[in-house]
Amino acid sequence: MGKRTISGWKLLNHKEAIQYVVENLAAITVSSQDLFNIHALLADGLMIDPAMAGRLRRMPVGINHSSFRPLTDQFEIEEEFKILIAKAATIIDPFEQSFFLLAYIPYLQAFEDINKRTSRIASNIPLLKTDLAPMSYLTMDDRAYIDGLMGIYELNNVSLLREVYIDAYLTSAENYKTLSAEIETPEKAALVYRDFVRKAVRRSVIEWKGLRPDFIMAMAIEAGVPEVDREAVINYIGKEFCGLHEGNVIRYRLRPEDLAGITRELPERA
Repeated sequence: MGKRTISGWKLLNHKEAIQYVVENLAAITVSSQDLFNIHALLADGLMIDPAMAGRLRRMPVGINHSSFRPLTDQFEIEEEFKILIAKAATIIDPFEQSFFLLAYIPYLQAFEDINKRTSRIASNIPLLKTDLAPMSYLTMDDRAYIDGLMGIYELNNVSLLREVYIDAYLTSAENYKTLSAEIETPEKAALVYRDFVRKAVRRSVIEWKGLRPDFIMAMAIEAGVPEVDREAVINYIGKEFCGLHEGNVIRYRLRPEDLAGITRELPERA
């Protein structure tokens, strides 16, 4: 696998891990299983031994350009990981919990590889769950970040990484604030009934060649969409259907040629 291919694969895995956190935010916690899930998504196709994706390390590892040697015993690693999770769970302040995960998952080297990426995704869980702006690590200076980690590895001192974290978060939050002001809040139908909307739009194009609110209503009832939400969901599907064009049909796993012969007019509602 070439460097360009690996970079593309990492980006796809990163997207999958972020989607996992966002789509499961109500249920997700800083737990062993959720960290395993995040690591498994980030490590997909990138581990020498695929079985080690989403699994704690069982072999010694080293840190480049550091004399620090992480734990080597499998059972000690498992025990320290349990302690890490338990400590994180006791931290109330979301920023403190976020920073703790960012600092100590790499320090433990809990996994054979992809510890830093796992810690960066995990560190956003406490922020997102408390409706705070997420940290975009694109705003963090890479060299300063590595130096901060080295301060922990070599000196057991978190002060440099803490300063890097604060600086990056302030920039990230400001960018997020600006972006949020420019983007309209998504409708509930887009967030809560995403899969249902996709299915209904696809059927409208592939099967019905037009918008059929009566058919969509039957789908909604069968899918268990609450009565109070059905009208809004159907209206949203109508807007999405009418806005389809060759450049955006991929969102619904459609091809441009699938639009041939569809009726754009909205039928009269009974």
